[in-house]
Amino acid sequence: MVRTIAHISGTIAMLLTSILWLLLLSAGRADRLIDSLAGAENEYKIVFGAGLLAVALALVAAVRGARWWFVGLAFSTGTLAFFTYVLSR
Repeated sequence: MVRTIAHISGTIAMLLTSILWLLLLSAGRADRLIDSLAGAENEYKIVFGAGLLAVALALVAAVRGARWWFVGLAFSTGTLAFFTYVLSR
């Protein structure tokens, strides 16, 4: 049961990571979507929160699930680092 929950959390983490990268492909549409959710001054909070959630869920999956989730953890951490760098400029 614990491994199943770990795999589900890892899958959710990869979905969040994929959504962040897909939003980068259509930046204008993503900007309007995030502005409608939180406003222009709070858009970094949504992106940063989604990145942190993806890293946390991938970490749970890597520790409790299979060793392959460490690759997902690396992708999630890299995504968080990239978006933090881009949003801080």
